[in-house]
Parts: sequence; structure tokens; C-alpha cells
Amino acid sequence: MPSKQEHLNQADKNERFYGLCDLDNSEFLDWAVTALFYSVLHYVDAFLAEQLNYHPLDHQHRTPSVAKLDQLNPIHREYMRLKDESEKARYKIKHFTPSSVRQLERDRFQTAKNHLQALFRP
Repeated sequence: MPSKQEHLNQADKNERFYGLCDLDNSEFLDWAVTALFYSVLHYVDAFLAEQLNYHPLDHQHRTPSVAKLDQLNPIHREYMRLKDESEKARYKIKHFTPSSVRQLERDRFQTAKNHLQALFRP
């Protein structure tokens, strides 16, 4: 099972990929949204690995933890919105605008990331 640090490294890698996207000139906005979601997912998994020694196998097992755990519940809405938008991008071929991606980053991703990173501070 991946360690907390491996999950944090993957979260960073996904976020760096997002940072490489030139949102104003990219045809890959769907992948930019997906990278944001998977970055947050790995922050969640890092917390679960460290705090509970829990390693969810899939979304079906992870999502209830985000909803029910007191430490994760404050970002449940952000997590679910990123998850839903990522799924729409991948399965329903939703088209995004640079503005809509930036708004997801600002309002959902950054909020969730900041909350999760605060959980790791001593």
C-alpha cells in the first residue's frame, strides 16, 4: 500500500501537471480538471493512510470516508464537485472553459488542498 509520502508525491505530481496546462490555449481542459481531482484524492488518501492506516481501493470506499470523518467532512462538497466534474470530463465529454477551470481550481481545489494540508501540520 502507498505511504502518506507517496500519496503526497502523487498529489504534487498531478498538481504540477495541471500547472503545465496553458488553460487559455489548451484543448486538454478536461485533463486539467481531472488532474485537480486526482491531486485532492491523493491528499485524502495520504490523510487516510497516516491517520487510520486505511487504503481505500476505489471511489466507492473512499467517498464515504470524506463524508463521514470529522476531519474530512468540511471538504466533502469540494471533493464531490471535483469528482463529479472529473467524471463529466471523462465519461460525458463535458467541455470546459478556461474560466470554469480556474473557478474550480480557486473555489474547490484550493479550498480542499488548504484544508487537507493543515491536517498534516504538527
